[in-house]
Amino acid sequence: MLYLAAGRLRRRLNGMSEPARDLPADSTAVADAVENARRGVITHLTIGGERVAAIVPGSVIEALRAAEDAEDAAEADAAMDEPGESIPWEQVKAELGL
Repeated sequence: MLYLAAGRLRRRLNGMSEPARDLPADSTAVADAVENARRGVITHLTIGGERVAAIVPGSVIEALRAAEDAEDAAEADAAMDEPGESIPWEQVKAELGL
């Protein structure tokens, strides 16, 4: 389940135009959510009752990144096993103007 969620998350993250940002935990509500995250609890942030974001434990992000890396490696291994002619790197660079 985590593996599938990581793939969906990666596609969602790749579609974002901004990198992740840090938010100082200086308000009481944010500080409480950060403390919950330290204890392994996910806090969902809502607008009008709709979940729009979450404060999660760092271990969750690490697990998602590891799952993403494993998925990428599996896709690369599968691509390497596909039949086809090899194209020299110099030719690829020339075609791309690199």
